[in-house]
Amino acid sequence: MVSQAKKLEALGNFTKLVGDDPVLAYLMGFLTGQVERVHFVRDSQGADIFLRLSQDKFTVWPGEPFRANVGGVVMPHPIAFVKAVGQTHSDRQICVSLHFERANETDWYQEVLLPDVSHVRLGVEAVEQEARVLRSEMDHALDIYAECKRLLEKSESERKTELDYYMSVAQAQMKLLSGKLEEVSTQLKQYQKN
Repeated sequence: MVSQAKKLEALGNFTKLVGDDPVLAYLMGFLTGQVERVHFVRDSQGADIFLRLSQDKFTVWPGEPFRANVGGVVMPHPIAFVKAVGQTHSDRQICVSLHFERANETDWYQEVLLPDVSHVRLGVEAVEQEARVLRSEMDHALDIYAECKRLLEKSESERKTELDYYMSVAQAQMKLLSGKLEEVSTQLKQYQKN
């Protein structure tokens, strides 16, 4: 999964490229505010919400600066896009493709670029799977702790040291897994379901 910091860096760098256009700068500000929903993709086929921005003014055949599609409807203008996405589609992912001189050689863009829309969907599924695995491991550690506690109440003193050790290992494991689960839950919130 691409970090929000990297996506913010990419949005900030592209904003510098289009800074002389107030409408595109406004659009970039909107995307910055929605960074958890923004995913940069090379191929937009199959995207529910797609935005293509170009800053190709130095090329022989410049591309159109703005092209967007929201749920199959072509958006004529960045402000219409912001209104449509911000008000009626606040839970859907936004797939963005940036076009500018030397984009293929620019590290800050290549670091955030996914091959296609399926990687956005796979990202959600991967995070959900990781959360399931962590919850299962946490349940296992909790079972070990509970069983050791039960045995400790029934056993003689010679097993007390051994059982105390296993209980402390289980507690440490639960603490570690709880921290990881919290991180995964934050990632899952970033991927709001389509």
